[in-house]
Amino acid sequence: MNTREVADKFIQLWREGKNDDAIKALYSAKTINQTRGFLYSRKMEQNSDTEISELLVVGEYFCLRLKMNVILKDIGTSILNESWVFEVKEGKIVYERFFNYNTKAVLV
Repeated sequence: MNTREVADKFIQLWREGKNDDAIKALYSAKTINQTRGFLYSRKMEQNSDTEISELLVVGEYFCLRLKMNVILKDIGTSILNESWVFEVKEGKIVYERFFNYNTKAVLV
């Protein structure tokens, strides 16, 4: 798969709520994670009102913006607002980086 095909499959699986399937199918075993996203360190109970931007694909890279209202087991309600950047080589995601913009957690 080329970068556009990987990006399209990634976004399709995320929009279907199949986040784990996207990681299993599209990530290289040697994916480098530059900065952990907010959700990596949290136990999520439920999410709603997920908004995923259109993809931007440039060469071997693609990016998107994710906004999500979530309920986290350890802190309560949170509004997630991140931009994600990925690098693709040989049909697999080999690099990811998350940029957090004003993610707010509100104790319930």
